[in-house]
Amino acid sequence: MKFSKILIAALLLICAIGIVSAAALPEIQVPNTFKDLGDGSYSNEADGIDIDIYNDTDLKDYFTNDTAVKHTVAAGKINNTYTFTDGVNDISGINELVTINGEQFVIEISTQGNFTDSQLDKFYNALEEVNKLNKLTPEDPSTL
Repeated sequence: MKFSKILIAALLLICAIGIVSAAALPEIQVPNTFKDLGDGSYSNEADGIDIDIYNDTDLKDYFTNDTAVKHTVAAGKINNTYTFTDGVNDISGINELVTINGEQFVIEISTQGNFTDSQLDKFYNALEEVNKLNKLTPEDPSTL
């Protein structure tokens, strides 16, 4: 009886540690116009722009066209950045692949609906500032 309680407690502890380590996203510096929403999300409500960090199991999906889910990707104006539209979630923006502390992440800057040319300029300004503040360089996602 006592052994089974210890075993159950150990299993719960292992699961809790796994969940915490899987959910951990790096803290990055963002332009001061963005508010930290936690869990790798930041928002600039005045401009309607969000910054999100992802480390999903298949990062390649962020850089792949998929008509089934209305996801369209095109090369961006900065090397190894990509514009995208996501018809299912009704967002658009830019993505880049980066390595932080030896792990790969996608940094996404987006807005609800389709972006305008002036918003796209703001996306790139924000992304360049994030890269500068964190000493990041966009990587080629074809290596995924």
